[in-house]
Amino acid sequence: MALVCTGMTVLFSILSIRLVHVQLVQHKHYSDAVERYYVHKAKLPASRGVITDRNGELLARSQTVYTLYADAYHLRSYMIGCLGVAAAESMGARAVRRKYSHEEIKEKYLERVASVMAEPLGFSTLELRQMLASKEQGEVILLKGLEEDEHRRIGEVLKRERVGGIYFKTGSRRFYPSPHALTHVIGYVNDKGQGMEGVEKIFDGQMKGYDGYRNIERDRRGQEILAFRRETVAPQNGLDVQLTIDMGLQTRLEAVVEEAWNLYTPEKMTALIMDPFTGEVLAMASRPHFDLSTRKGARGNIAVSDRYEPGSTFKIVALSAALERKVINPHTNIFCEWGSWYTGGMEVKDHHPYGDLTAEGVIMKSSNIGIYKIARLAGKKSFFEYMQKFGFGQRTGIDLTSESSGRIFPPEKWSRPSFASMSRGYEVAVTPIQMASALGVIANGGELMKPLLVRKITDRRGRTVEEHQPQVLRRVVSEKTAHQVREAMVKVVSEKGTAKRAKVEGFLVAGKTGTARKVAKGGRGYLVGQYVVSFMGFLPAENPQFTALVMIDDPHAQGIKLYGGTIAAPVFAKLAQETVNYLNIPPTITKPNLVSSDSKGK
Repeated sequence: MALVCTGMTVLFSILSIRLVHVQLVQHKHYSDAVERYYVHKAKLPASRGVITDRNGELLARSQTVYTLYADAYHLRSYMIGCLGVAAAESMGARAVRRKYSHEEIKEKYLERVASVMAEPLGFSTLELRQMLASKEQGEVILLKGLEEDEHRRIGEVLKRERVGGIYFKTGSRRFYPSPHALTHVIGYVNDKGQGMEGVEKIFDGQMKGYDGYRNIERDRRGQEILAFRRETVAPQNGLDVQLTIDMGLQTRLEAVVEEAWNLYTPEKMTALIMDPFTGEVLAMASRPHFDLSTRKGARGNIAVSDRYEPGSTFKIVALSAALERKVINPHTNIFCEWGSWYTGGMEVKDHHPYGDLTAEGVIMKSSNIGIYKIARLAGKKSFFEYMQKFGFGQRTGIDLTSESSGRIFPPEKWSRPSFASMSRGYEVAVTPIQMASALGVIANGGELMKPLLVRKITDRRGRTVEEHQPQVLRRVVSEKTAHQVREAMVKVVSEKGTAKRAKVEGFLVAGKTGTARKVAKGGRGYLVGQYVVSFMGFLPAENPQFTALVMIDDPHAQGIKLYGGTIAAPVFAKLAQETVNYLNIPPTITKPNLVSSDSKGK
């Protein structure tokens, strides 16, 4: 009895020492093993905010997708392998353990998984087997971007075949209902859900939200044990962004731009429509564009990032400066030297010879000599000051990526021909959004508005978090001066002006053409026979409802001179007609009643 008692005491002492060793010395080792095998931290992804137009039409949203992956550690689990082989061979797990070794069970289970899952996943058995065996630890991604129906179908196969070690992860993918429209404005997100261009990038911080997580425990089949759910941190969904864009108008703009793109096959082009009194961008489209769903061929937004020499559309700056300084009035006669003028050792030329023209006539005929003489009356300092006031040489602050500030030089850096060149839109670099903003100054009575692209940011309950109001940056010219320039621009769109093809039936249109030789790469000289043509205008001229700009870089056409008035003006006319139809703007010019000769006296 003494020996037995002594033996039991020693035995239990050894067990006690072992328990203490396991619980204290090896606690972390076994705890980590359990955590690694049973406990899983499941990410609860936040839903990225949606983008809508001004009327609430959906432009971008996130949809739930799934990633199917294999846990390499679980696939080699003795318990999961026993259950899988037992199901395949219709025997109990205990019988499997007696029949096969640990290594045999692992191999048989991997073969079973490959054989039953290859067809549902779209792989060959050999291909899937190699993928499953590619890692000893960690995750093996099998399929990504699965939608709900695929998730359900594959999930049923996993359940029916009692396959453990293969799981789904919930994620999201950006969905664009109209992937070929408004591409440069909306932008896109990368595979990690980060905004990379356009609105998606500018408002990435507000829209992405914050992911949550949940610590869960799985049973030996890999299924979650709901009763043992641990800490859960709920995700914070992203905020929604509402744009000033009107998708109904955007669709019409896209159609007009696409038609011109196919007709003239230019290097690039852009067009936009704005509200001159609020600065809101109602529609904006550029070519070449790209597919938002694939992002193939993605590039920056031409309307805000690309610089060009505007040509004669820039002449409104010199005219505005001279009128505002009261050195001329609209009816001041300017002698245009019959098409050629040598001054200061250089020659200034017109496309057609003109004698005396009024200041309005200089704009109507787009005389280079006339506008240079007007700019000289205003003076170098005033001309440069008004270039700055109109917003040139500085970013507009629109909520889009990669905006360029353009380029203008102060008078002390001008060469001898610079003044003459700048007055007619050369030796300056502008962006389309800058020119459209400058046009808005004339249309709204003299104020420069900040271009507005986002109306408000809201949470998922529709509560406004941030609201963007129209912002007047500064007064550029007086209402009187803006009206005088507007009257001159009306004459441009007349039978005697350079833009008679910009007419819109039933409306008085104010506009200005622009034709500039295309600058060679590197800025050294100009390309022969290549032009950047443009037209900008608004209507009704007496009460503008919208402004629009069309810029076409290097158009090609047979039998048509490559001018702003022959290429860009007709595109503007189509765009303006579509806009008045969509916005239901009533005509302001009515046709006179035509009375037939045989009805006279009746």
